[in-house]
Amino acid sequence: MRWTLRDIQAGRLKLSPPSDEDLQVLAALGLIELGDDEPVLTPAGAAVPSG
Repeated sequence: MRWTLRDIQAGRLKLSPPSDEDLQVLAALGLIELGDDEPVLTPAGAAVPSG
């Protein structure tokens, strides 16, 4: 999941799109918000990849 958050943060979703299940789990944990176009990290989600 950490790699998925890093990909979202870096805008690399077109190269390796995350599964819908992964996105739903991250959204349920409050780490991302699912918008119309692409998922966006929440402040809590942005803190995870950096440690």
